[in-house]
Amino acid sequence: MVRYLKILLLVVCVPIFVSASHNTYSAASSSYDIANIYEKVELKDGAKSLDTYGNVKDAKAVFIPTKIDTGKYKVELTKIDTDFYQICGTDLYIETKYCHEYAMREDAIINVTSNYGYTRGEVIFLD
Repeated sequence: MVRYLKILLLVVCVPIFVSASHNTYSAASSSYDIANIYEKVELKDGAKSLDTYGNVKDAKAVFIPTKIDTGKYKVELTKIDTDFYQICGTDLYIETKYCHEYAMREDAIINVTSNYGYTRGEVIFLD
């Protein structure tokens, strides 16, 4: 009887563990579209910029749209502003769509699927 119970447990539990281990991201992970990817370029002291209303402002840096190779990247992200995150340890930043994650060096996966179009891919925050 005990032997049959052990076999039954193996038959039921092993497939559950195997299917759970194949899931790369937990059910609690949050996924958001990437609108664009930028490279930060520092400016010289005293640099000025022109905003969308024609106003001249002091500028410290600018963010230039850039392209990176498609693929999946495991990164750490820090929120800089609404829908704007720095890839820690780099001069690269991502702009997201409707992302409300507060991140301070949070682990994430960036899945870059394209360098053109409405979306560049997705960011998945890991828990």
